[in-house]
Amino acid sequence: MQVSTFEELQAGVEKFQTHSLLLYGNVKYGFKTLSRLDKEAIAQELSGIFPIAAKEYEQRHTPLQDLIEIPPEDTYYLGYIVYNELKRELESDPTNPEFKKQHEVILKPRTKGRKNHDTYLTYDHMDVYVATSMRERHEYYLVNGFCRNLFSRPSIRPLKLRYFDPTQAYCSDRLDKGLVEGLMLKRAKCTIYHAQETDTLGKDSELATTLAQGKPVIAYVPQLAEKDQFVEKALAVATNLYAGRTRQGHFESLLRLYDPDGVWRDSEIRGWLSGSVQFDERKASDLLFAKAQTRYECRAKTLIQDHPLGLQINLATGVTNGVLVVRTVNQCAELLRRIILNEMEFYLEEVTAEERRTLVLREKVSGCVYRAMTGDELLNNSFWNFYLKEKHPQGDIPPRSIKQAQLTLELENHGDR
Repeated sequence: MQVSTFEELQAGVEKFQTHSLLLYGNVKYGFKTLSRLDKEAIAQELSGIFPIAAKEYEQRHTPLQDLIEIPPEDTYYLGYIVYNELKRELESDPTNPEFKKQHEVILKPRTKGRKNHDTYLTYDHMDVYVATSMRERHEYYLVNGFCRNLFSRPSIRPLKLRYFDPTQAYCSDRLDKGLVEGLMLKRAKCTIYHAQETDTLGKDSELATTLAQGKPVIAYVPQLAEKDQFVEKALAVATNLYAGRTRQGHFESLLRLYDPDGVWRDSEIRGWLSGSVQFDERKASDLLFAKAQTRYECRAKTLIQDHPLGLQINLATGVTNGVLVVRTVNQCAELLRRIILNEMEFYLEEVTAEERRTLVLREKVSGCVYRAMTGDELLNNSFWNFYLKEKHPQGDIPPRSIKQAQLTLELENHGDR
């Protein structure tokens, strides 16, 4: 290809930098590697980042065994909290017919969930793992709704993706459950991290595990914009799942959810709870929306800007890998399609901190940092001189890393990566 203008040269340099950061995490190393290869070898080296035709997914056959659908309102029966509560009630009153009936109701979705669990184990493909933390009833309901919404999108549905939906599977054994989730994380091409009111060690570990494999993580953090819509939906879900509570009781429960310490700090909330102050639904709605919005905005900011572990490294290659945060289901669907089809788009940016310039690669849909090459020369040289020299925990360095390790060792005395 002939370059005839400065703009074409600049575009070519930026494309080369992008490819180098994607594959190797370092521009100099990309030049050292690719400049030694002929045209055919370069094409082979870059093949892993070439787009995949949608028909490769659209022509898939359907699963040999279908999942048995568990309705959204029944998904919380798969949880341990509800079952343990009923178990305690049965132990205290074994002959109570109402408790026995509830136990039979719980067993039906659990039986379906166990069969679905086995079906997931036999899937010929596993494309997406959905990482969540679910304890309370509404969490199962909302996660189920998110999965239905996302994977039924016109841009996603034709791809016939196989995804692990935790609201449709049940495993009673803690150890088996850990093995299954580990297998799904290993097989999946990417993970969707569903941020909720509270996040847990398990879900955060699944995010870290995916990044450490060099795979993309999409973190979906809801963006709240319409107060009335949010409040009414939250109340509707609470009313449907938590029978017997008053409307005020639902507000109080939701406020505790989004602001656990608020009852101790806010005199008005303490007054509502004690009955010394008349409950004001308008004020409660404003407060609930403000607390929920603050919770999600803080979570997004932590993942995008603040937490250093929002950018981790591929353990096999040392290449950086950043979390991609989206705020709407539409964004999530667009980014997921791009990941699956190798169609992600990026732009380069130089970030200056303490007089050091870091070259970062930002993903366009999320605007998040996906790769980074530090401007700290000591860190850069130390990292690449030592990282790939270390023995891989399971034996030899993986094949794709061998070339990187060899070239790194050649250059280590010159600090030239």
